[in-house]
Amino acid sequence: MSTQFVSNVENTINSRMRSARAYTVRRFAFHMFDILTGGDDQYQMDDHDEPGPIDTSVLTEQPRHRSTLIREERYSPVQFTEHGRKLNRWQCEHPAVLELLRRAGFYYVSRLRRLQLDQSLLGALVERWPRETQSFHLRHEEMSITLMDVAVITGLPVDGRAVTGGGSYQWAELCGLLLGVVSQDIKGGEIKIDWLYQQFHDIPLDAPPAIVRATARAYILFQIGCSLFRNSSGNRVHLKWLPHLEDFDLCGGLAWGAAALAHLYHALENACLRGKVEYCCFGTLVQIWALDHLHIGRPEVVGPQPTLVDMPLGCR
Repeated sequence: MSTQFVSNVENTINSRMRSARAYTVRRFAFHMFDILTGGDDQYQMDDHDEPGPIDTSVLTEQPRHRSTLIREERYSPVQFTEHGRKLNRWQCEHPAVLELLRRAGFYYVSRLRRLQLDQSLLGALVERWPRETQSFHLRHEEMSITLMDVAVITGLPVDGRAVTGGGSYQWAELCGLLLGVVSQDIKGGEIKIDWLYQQFHDIPLDAPPAIVRATARAYILFQIGCSLFRNSSGNRVHLKWLPHLEDFDLCGGLAWGAAALAHLYHALENACLRGKVEYCCFGTLVQIWALDHLHIGRPEVVGPQPTLVDMPLGCR
């Protein structure tokens, strides 16, 4: 077999391969052009009259979603509330109480300064939160708040035993046992958040150990009611959390961060529905997460602060 013949065969094969590749690329380009210009009805975004997903096999609750109100020109923004001022007002500095907060897993979140909630930012996010996927549907991707975000931003423990509720208690007796004083305004197992502040915010440095323990429990309960697990009452917190605070070391072994994230998901699921005008949730967590990941409208970032290098992101 001559060398010239082999060379001609190789040239022919290479030429056909190049032609095949070129044909494949051209065919792919024409196929994509057909899709984008109307060759496939599934992708005709401009001709789709109704807002929301074209394929409703996943997002089945779109008719109940608040984003449909924009199309109907009946949209009213949802108002997010969080007792940020109350939390910032009660900055616990008692050394013995802070040590108990460390053992209970609440020290870092006690250092978290609450922000003034950006209602426009939170409203834009909740408009993009479908209940079915529990993620924000953004222009080019989906994003969600994860356990890692909770740990990095708040410092709450995200692994450990589950935080559970339930149980039957005599609420006044439980309140007196673990707080040392009984509220005269217990309704449905709930007490006023302001009552906790009035009773425990200013204890002396030489307070007895029993008072210190009660203050630590009251402060954690205050954090729970103001932000972490805020309920629809707005100014009350349930005493069902108190049994978890009896032993501070056991309390520190609970996955409080995971529970807070589950509660936040539930809050966002309700806030994204039509007809909601006000909702309570851990808004500081959502806002810091958004500013850290999305960068849209983010204020100027201050340079690193050496004294806060070991603190969670939300404290810096």
